[in-house]
Amino acid sequence: MRLAGRGSVEERLAAEDLGTAKKILCREPWESYYILRRGILPCCHGSRAIAPLEDWKTAWNSPAMQEIRSHLAKGRLSPYCFDSTGCPLVQRHFQEIQQRVEETQRQERWLATRFPVLRTMNRLLGHVPGKAYGRLFRALRSL
Repeated sequence: MRLAGRGSVEERLAAEDLGTAKKILCREPWESYYILRRGILPCCHGSRAIAPLEDWKTAWNSPAMQEIRSHLAKGRLSPYCFDSTGCPLVQRHFQEIQQRVEETQRQERWLATRFPVLRTMNRLLGHVPGKAYGRLFRALRSL
């Protein structure tokens, strides 16, 4: 029996914030590491070794692994991750940045074609106001 207006159990649990809304980007540095001839890697997409092969026992809690884990626990990619360009998470991050850049450029082009004064002002001020175009763009687009 369902109570009116309450929704299913799944819907209610999805709506509740139990502190798990912000999940860790990658769990691999907590679950395993890779022992290869070239050294110890924190994940399968690792670019460089964080420890030599002989230090496999101490690599698990090494400062490099702890730094990677601390960044990932905060929901950010670590500098080590950004060096590992084969990682799908890093590739997705770069794609999202590229999409934001393209959207900003579209907004700037739209405004520049409709408001030549803004284009000139933006050019004279070193393209700094271009970042502020987003709100203005959305407001003018709704007209």
